[in-house]
Amino acid sequence: MKKKPKIKIDANFFIVIITVLVCGFLIVKGIMYQPAISAYEKKTQETKAEMEYEEQKIKEIDENSKNMETEEYKEKIARENLGMMKKDEVMFVDISGQE
Repeated sequence: MKKKPKIKIDANFFIVIITVLVCGFLIVKGIMYQPAISAYEKKTQETKAEMEYEEQKIKEIDENSKNMETEEYKEKIARENLGMMKKDEVMFVDISGQE
């Protein structure tokens, strides 16, 4: 009877094989998650743009609120929205209906 030759496999060989398999698995997983990562990056950019827009609106509101405290603004609103006028002013009303 012939003896089959024993194949001697070194422990380092198993470590290399396992390392290659783990690296391959991680690469495949990374490729699978790439579309989701891209979508999140796009959403992040959109959110940053929205935040910049909202911050600009806040600045405008702050500026308008400062203007609202002035006497000129109060007088303008009283004239335009409430139809008020100063004591020494005379109001003329056009009843012809033509502009």
